[in-house]
Amino acid sequence: MIKKYFFICFCFSSALAFGQTNRMTLRQCIEYAWQNNLDIRQSVLNNEVSKVDYRQSKTNLLPSLSLSAGQNYQFGRTVDRFTNTYINQTIRSNNVSLNAGLVIFNGFQNQNNIRTQRAFENSTEQNIETMKNTIALSIASAFLQAIQADEMVKNANTQMESTRLSIDRAQKMVDAGASDMSALLTLKAQLANEQLNLVTATNSKNSAMLTLKINMQMPPENELEIILPEIPAEVITNAYGAAELYEIALHNMPQIKSAVYQSEAALMQARMSRGNWSPTVSLYGSISTVYSSSAKELTGYRLTGVQIIGVTQNTKDTVLQPTVAGQLRTISFGRQLKDNIGQAAGVSLSWNLFNGFNVQNQVQKAKINTYISEMNLTKAKNTLLNEINAAVNNFNAAKARHDASVNNVEAQKLSLDYIQKRFDAGATTSLDYIQSKNNYLQAQSNETQARYELVFRSLILEYYKGNPINL
Repeated sequence: MIKKYFFICFCFSSALAFGQTNRMTLRQCIEYAWQNNLDIRQSVLNNEVSKVDYRQSKTNLLPSLSLSAGQNYQFGRTVDRFTNTYINQTIRSNNVSLNAGLVIFNGFQNQNNIRTQRAFENSTEQNIETMKNTIALSIASAFLQAIQADEMVKNANTQMESTRLSIDRAQKMVDAGASDMSALLTLKAQLANEQLNLVTATNSKNSAMLTLKINMQMPPENELEIILPEIPAEVITNAYGAAELYEIALHNMPQIKSAVYQSEAALMQARMSRGNWSPTVSLYGSISTVYSSSAKELTGYRLTGVQIIGVTQNTKDTVLQPTVAGQLRTISFGRQLKDNIGQAAGVSLSWNLFNGFNVQNQVQKAKINTYISEMNLTKAKNTLLNEINAAVNNFNAAKARHDASVNNVEAQKLSLDYIQKRFDAGATTSLDYIQSKNNYLQAQSNETQARYELVFRSLILEYYKGNPINL
């Protein structure tokens, strides 16, 4: 699975490495950032490690089985294990053994270790989700800033086009002798100022796009075109108070789930440490065999001569006895292994009665870690509550600001339309017209900023509800 993950990341990154224009929605930008972020990749690897630890904790319940074999050489004077006599020769021996063991009881340490490792695995999974949410919020903020900058460029272009039309009308009036040059020059100065505004807006857009690429881990030289979302009305509404949103977030936020799992793991570790006070009961069994080059067997006899063992009592004749020597050979390897098989089985009990208060200190440390994890959980909940209160307040403030900015745009538009009609009729000065136009431009700029700030604040609320960040 982990190989598949990195293969997808590699393919996705390679597809964007040739400088072609990439058109992306907010969700696609977020997913691209997830696939290329090194912190997320590292967290995924940490999660794979925790999965291995969890599998190992379960396999610890299985019996152990080991096979050992060896070949040895003995030189010089030594005791022959078969004759129990001293010999002075080189002996080669082989031994083979198969051993098995099974822990029956050890204070439930294995069972508690399984629960601990499972909690750690769940915690690392939630850490990945927490990191992904943080990155998603960062991408959403950069994405909306880029959209806002793009809207400012469009507004600047619109204002320039309107000013050019006004210049054309003023030029015609000057040519007809119906107006002096002051109005025309003022409009041309206004056009130059709006061209400067366009350059500033364009630079802001380029800067916003660069920030978005950096947050996405996209090479800056890659072309990126963001797809402007259609913002439905429900995105900028909120029917939840801070208390209701907090209760929802407690069940959805991965940082809370991670803290819960960490607390659970600390509790299991405390139980594991107390298990060291218990005795360990195990079953064991073994089967072994051995081969030695000193193991001989008799194959026959050979007459080597006679020896005097005494004389007769009456005739004094010599009594002779023949002497023989046994013919020996080394017992074959296979036969020795078969004949020397031995088995053993039993139950063992070990109980650590005293080891310098090591167990007591471990239990005390585990208890302290349990308190720390509980406090971390409480801190995470308090932080979440503070964040939600701030998010709701920011949303309400953004909503009020947006409503006010919409009303201001409407009012400034009515004012500009009225003054432009008077200006076209020669009933007002160009300064009044430019001032009204600038007020309208500023109102549009404020409405654009307020609109996308409201969208971002609403996305944060959706995030706390457990919904994906998307437009």
